Amino acid sequence: MSLPPRHLILAVLLHAVLFAFLLVGVQCTDHVEPTPVIQGVLIAPNDLKALKPPTPPSPTPTKPEDQDEGPQKIVKDTDVVADQAKEKQEKAAAEQKKIDDQKAQEQQQKAAEAAAQAEKQKAEAAKAEELKRQQEVQKQADEQAAAQKKQQEEAKRKADAAAQAAAEAQRKKELDEQVRKEAEQQQQAQAAAIARQKKAEDAQKEADRRKRAEELQKSLGVESAQLIAQVQNQWQLQLIAAIQQAWAWPPGTDPNTKAYLKIRLAPNGQVLSAEISTSSGVPLFDQTLKQAAYKASPLPLPSDPSAFDPNLTICFSPNTRSCQ
Repeated sequence: MSLPPRHLILAVLLHAVLFAFLLVGVQCTDHVEPTPVIQGVLIAPNDLKALKPPTPPSPTPTKPEDQDEGPQKIVKDTDVVADQAKEKQEKAAAEQKKIDDQKAQEQQQKAAEAAAQAEKQKAEAAKAEELKRQQEVQKQADEQAAAQKKQQEEAKRKADAAAQAAAEAQRKKELDEQVRKEAEQQQQAQAAAIARQKKAEDAQKEADRRKRAEELQKSLGVESAQLIAQVQNQWQLQLIAAIQQAWAWPPGTDPNTKAYLKIRLAPNGQVLSAEISTSSGVPLFDQTLKQAAYKASPLPLPSDPSAFDPNLTICFSPNTRSCQ
């Protein structure tokens, strides 16, 4: 039994529709619809009043010819199903792309936040490092200031100790100088006392010599005594000349300065001792006079041996008139 061509075409179209339904069902089973992201837009109250609800589309009246299309209706339904499936796939792809874009945006935002956080941490680490460096610099500065202060205190202590030692040395020096002056004054007083005693003794001896000379004059007669006195006077002048020739008195000496020199002679004129019986008051003057007496030794002897006197006291002065 053969089928009419019309029935055959309808059967093929029916199988095609069933295959399309199967294909669409498999894709729906495998594909998981993502949760749609609802985006809201903030609308002001005034703008809300201006909005009007969309007018629902009016239903399309069914044409009479659509009721009796037969196989053509099935073909149209198959195309509609395919278009719906394609539209659904495109919509799913668009939704997936939107989700992927959102994820990419979130990842970019997270990456930016991570970079900002890393930059912030880096800045904080740099700030902490700078603070640590400043603290280290401040610590070194404090240590240097403390060391400098310690050095200054040590220098001040040493300076105070040195000043105290110098003051102590000065006090000791002043005390030693005072002791020396007192000892010198005591020595001078003792020397003055000895000089006065010696002067008194010399005066007494001179008085004794004069007394012996007077006695000698009395015993030898006036003429003999005068002769001996003349010889002694001449001899003293010779002694004075010999000693002055060997004597160089200190420069700037007052010409009227005078001193009495006591000389003890040996029989041959050798000077046994030379002492100042009456000081000139100038120690250097007296010292050079004694040295001149020793330097001029042996001294000349008198022309008459009977006029020889081993102990003589003679006056010396740059100005000879001062001794007259």
